[in-house]
This record gives sequence, C-alpha cells and structure tokens, in this order.
Amino acid sequence: MNTNAPANLKQLTVQVTDQVIGQVATQVARVLGAARSNCSFADLQAAAGLKDRAHFLKTHLEPLLFAGWIERTIPDKPRSRKQKYRLTEKSRQTLDEQKGGRK
Repeated sequence: MNTNAPANLKQLTVQVTDQVIGQVATQVARVLGAARSNCSFADLQAAAGLKDRAHFLKTHLEPLLFAGWIERTIPDKPRSRKQKYRLTEKSRQTLDEQKGGRK
C-alpha cells in the first residue's frame, strides 16, 4: 500500500480548495462591482461570467442577499421583471474602506 496517499490527497484537496476559493472570490468581486449601480439578475450573472442561472442564484446571489451585501430594489416583489439589485449601504462602506476611501 502507498502510505503517501493521505498526504497527497490532503495536498490535492488544499490545492483544489485554494483554486476554487480564488475563482469564487473573483466572481463575487465582479458581482459586487457591478452592483454598485442598479443591475438586473442577468447583468450580475454576466459580471460573474456564469451561464447557469440556477447555479448563479444558489451559489452567488442568494448568499450575497442573505449576508446583507446586496439588496433588491423592489424587496416586496422578488420575482418582478423590473427587479434590480444594488449594494447595501453597509457593503458600500466596507468596500470603500477596503479601497482606502472612507466616507
């Protein structure tokens, strides 16, 4: 038996995890950048570079909504065809502080 298998598996898992985290972080940064102005679902999805609507919704948009980073412009009608998304004030301030431009 190969006794190095667990170590190799652990190294591979860390490498893949780091790649996935980097890719998702880039996609989230693009979504947040686009959301600085009111954007449609399709605009945000395009900013992330993802084609699968359901995947984008479950892995990007919903977590950002639940975390309070993005909000709906028509909160009482989440399925409205006129629905847009934008940064919350909290997320806008946080992003501005990270850039060094405090309000």
